[in-house]
Amino acid sequence: MDNRGLEKLDQWLLKYGNDDSVLSASELDGFFAAIVSAPRQVAPTVWYSAIWADQPPQWPSDKDGERFMKLAVELMSEAAYMLAEEPDDYEAIFLADNNGKGEKLIVSQWCAGYLRGAQVAGWIDAELPEALDKALQSIALHGSEEGQETLNAMADAEYDASVALVEPAAVELYAYWQEHLDPLLPVRRDEAKVGRNDPCPCGSGKKHKQCCMR
Repeated sequence: MDNRGLEKLDQWLLKYGNDDSVLSASELDGFFAAIVSAPRQVAPTVWYSAIWADQPPQWPSDKDGERFMKLAVELMSEAAYMLAEEPDDYEAIFLADNNGKGEKLIVSQWCAGYLRGAQVAGWIDAELPEALDKALQSIALHGSEEGQETLNAMADAEYDASVALVEPAAVELYAYWQEHLDPLLPVRRDEAKVGRNDPCPCGSGKKHKQCCMR
């Protein structure tokens, strides 16, 4: 995805989001990395609702809603392809902050999105082998409030070393779950079933059968 598409996602997420929703393309990329890593497929209606913290926007036009979905699916597909087909070259969409000493990668939003995605996909609390649990914790360090004190105490070199662990961790977790596709804990959502002719929950304005159901 080019920068223009990422900027558009940023704009929409900020404009239509809320305090509890995904608010940047970086966070959304992390969210999708965890969703596509899941041992079971997560329905579009589930992940779409989770992006907006169960408060989907009322799009001003069908075109806007469709454009958002198209860009979101493109971002998710790119994450899935890279994790599956080119893991050695996998690159997450991090932010960069010029702190006066050159570019410094900011990964907190991506990692927070990843943890959100793992929660939605139902595997965040699954029992993992020690090495994989360590990989998840390297992401949680940057994506949770609990890790901030540890991060603040790090020297620049130590921080950079912790950042360097994030992408390999995502690759390792993806590979693990592809070998364990039948988890003990299924994904559960307490929501009413959407009929074929009902309005699509994504807010596009179309019937469900003409939108996400496909």
